Amino acid sequence: MGNCSSCCGGRPRDGLYEPVLADSEREAVADLLQYLENRGETDFFSGEPLRALSTLVFSENIDLQRSASLTFAEITERDVREVDRDTLEPILFLLNSSDIEVQRAASAALGNLAVNTENKVLIVQMSGLQPLIRQMLSTNVEVQCNAVGCITNLATHEDNKAKIARSGALGPLTRLAKSKDMRVQRNATGALLNMTHSDENRQQLVNAGAIPVLVQLLSSSDVDVQYYCTTALSNIAVDGNNRRKLAQSETKLVSSLVALMDSSSPKVQS
Repeated sequence: MGNCSSCCGGRPRDGLYEPVLADSEREAVADLLQYLENRGETDFFSGEPLRALSTLVFSENIDLQRSASLTFAEITERDVREVDRDTLEPILFLLNSSDIEVQRAASAALGNLAVNTENKVLIVQMSGLQPLIRQMLSTNVEVQCNAVGCITNLATHEDNKAKIARSGALGPLTRLAKSKDMRVQRNATGALLNMTHSDENRQQLVNAGAIPVLVQLLSSSDVDVQYYCTTALSNIAVDGNNRRKLAQSETKLVSSLVALMDSSSPKVQS
């Protein structure tokens, strides 16, 4: 589970002229190019490299913001470690951009960093959930995929699960579980599974309409989706009220589960 690999595709300029840059922005661009030439020896998460990136992030020039977001996506792809607020702040700022390219790369960068345990907690503490929820509502599939992948990673931490359940994320996750894009569907069902490990969260999922969606996806051709859905439904069925709801309203459930017993995947069979 995670980000979609095509998050960092660039786009040629549409304009016929180069925008005028402030001196500080011009210096930051020059510095950043130098740092990127020596990226293997550069720590982009602190000091002058981070300051140069932040100058581009907080610029009013959208092309500079795009460059900064793509740089964050690239460096976090190969260097995942615990970071501090000074590093997350510019990425979260970019996450609130209205520009699709910036959103796509910023959510990829955040999803990469959300693999780290300490970062998972700090991202949620710094109000990272709301912009991710907004991006799940995007019409752009790449943005959806990266945002859901990030929330999937965040939902693996126990401290975050109840916060995610209360944040309004479960409705969008349930809708995206029905996406025609398999990457989005896989990330969304993985996130829903991660939310089924406590009584309160399971009830929130039921209220969000997750049961019929999970049952429907038992017939998915994707082995990972099958596994996430069967395991999520098994966890939901721990509660007596939910078992009755499953028995009463999901007539397809038994036949779907029987069919999955012939799956070629041992983890789905179990």
